[in-house]
Amino acid sequence: MQSVKNYIFSLLAILLMAMPNAWAQRIDSLIKDNQIEVIKNFKPVLSEAIKIPVNPNPEKPEYVKPIFSYSLPNTQYNVQPTIYTIKPLSLGTMLLPKLRGNYIKIGYGNFNMPLFEAYLNTVRNKNYQAGLFVKHLSGNGDEKYNNFSNNTAYGYVKKFTAKGVLGADAYYHRNRVNLYGAPNDALTLSKDPKFIYQLVDIKTNYQNYSKDSAGLLYKVDLNYYNFNNLVGFKENDFALKGRISKQNTDLPFELVTGLRFNNNMIKNTAGDYYNYQRIYFDLNPQLFMNSENFYLKAGFNSTINSDSTNSTFHFYPKAEGAYHIIKNKLTVYGGLTGWLDPITYRTVWTENPFVNQMTLRNTSHNLEAYFGFKGELGPQTSFLISFNAAKIENLTFYSTDSASAEQILVYDTGKSKLSTISIGLQHQWNEKFRMGIIANILNYKLTNVAQPYTRPQFETKLNSTYNISDKFLVKLDMIYWGLRYGRSDAKRTDGSLVSTDYKMNPFVDLNIGIDYRYNKKLSAFVQFNNIANNPYQRYYNYQVYGINLMGGLTFTF
Repeated sequence: MQSVKNYIFSLLAILLMAMPNAWAQRIDSLIKDNQIEVIKNFKPVLSEAIKIPVNPNPEKPEYVKPIFSYSLPNTQYNVQPTIYTIKPLSLGTMLLPKLRGNYIKIGYGNFNMPLFEAYLNTVRNKNYQAGLFVKHLSGNGDEKYNNFSNNTAYGYVKKFTAKGVLGADAYYHRNRVNLYGAPNDALTLSKDPKFIYQLVDIKTNYQNYSKDSAGLLYKVDLNYYNFNNLVGFKENDFALKGRISKQNTDLPFELVTGLRFNNNMIKNTAGDYYNYQRIYFDLNPQLFMNSENFYLKAGFNSTINSDSTNSTFHFYPKAEGAYHIIKNKLTVYGGLTGWLDPITYRTVWTENPFVNQMTLRNTSHNLEAYFGFKGELGPQTSFLISFNAAKIENLTFYSTDSASAEQILVYDTGKSKLSTISIGLQHQWNEKFRMGIIANILNYKLTNVAQPYTRPQFETKLNSTYNISDKFLVKLDMIYWGLRYGRSDAKRTDGSLVSTDYKMNPFVDLNIGIDYRYNKKLSAFVQFNNIANNPYQRYYNYQVYGINLMGGLTFTF
């Protein structure tokens, strides 16, 4: 019986030990892949570092500096001297390039038009410089009337000293024109249709050097010229001028002054000369203020004018300023000025050689105000925009005598107003291409004359050159003038004048020239003038030549 109890008790013990394992296997079947996910807050804890309480004690190496000992043998070496001649230094055969400042130019064109030019100049010289220039140009546009002849001779010399430069110039010009502004019939002309003008101009000057940039600079000029038309006008003019300036100081200044004697002799109907003399004294000081971004200058122009009738003092304020908005790129400028401009035979005939009836006055630019911008559009392109408003007394124009075809000098004796807008552009690409163009818009408000006779109210000028491989140089020039007015004056039997206004059409004058450089000494040229063949009127009834062609050679030596 006891064995049965032990057996049953052993069996129960085995069952009790097997049940947990079966239950565990049942639970394990419910866990995927036998992986247990434990989710709880993790708090890392670092264990304390174990420090070694022993400091390193490296061994110090020991070194011993070696001691060297040596001795030089007492032996003398016998050296044999070698003597030779040192060759002198030299610059070699390199010389400065030879200057070729002399040339001769000869040419010929239609209208029986010969051309001759010659220029001779000294080469490098530290003591003096001199040169001579001569030129002849003539043409026969018509058998009797539309002819001209220009002759010029000019020479100069400069002497360089330790303290300054002494210079002298001499200029001679002879100009012959015909009064062809009438029908080509000599019976219709009341006077000889041929005018000959001669000018002799002599100038001397001296200018000092300044070793110090803040030193005083001065220049003295003594000038004389004689101008006559070999018929009834003679003019002698003496002028003494001086300029003193000091630039690099706290207050830079400049003073320009001068004394001028202008004597005119006019032949009357009896053959006697009437003498008319004028004296001018100028005093024009001005001060400067310069900065990196702007500059200012202020002063005045003053002139005392005296003749046989009265003496007059003229005073004109003068100021100018500029500010660089963008350095070297954009500058704005403005100012006001005024001056007295004496009208002489020389100034009139230089502009219009067909004038033979005139009275001499002084043109007074009472006030001229201007404002503008200038700068660069790129490294090779610059521009200019300006606005100008002026009040001018005795502004000059030209009319025509219907009987003799002579041009007549006309004054607007009141105070005229002239406004001008100018726009200019210039571009240059290395040495290959260059072009410049400027356009002017002029607006006249006159008091005693109806129109600005022979003066344009719009004009454009263009010039350009193009260099092709340093062999061909192509030049293009163009002039455009807008609508103008001309006036013809006729005398009645009672001596009064009857004036008639005429419109003068706009014109374009286009000229093209080509130079071929055969070598450094010889070149050939051909010039086409007025290629549009437009016989426009420069002055009323005075038409210019049509298309004309000239070719020739240039020698340089």
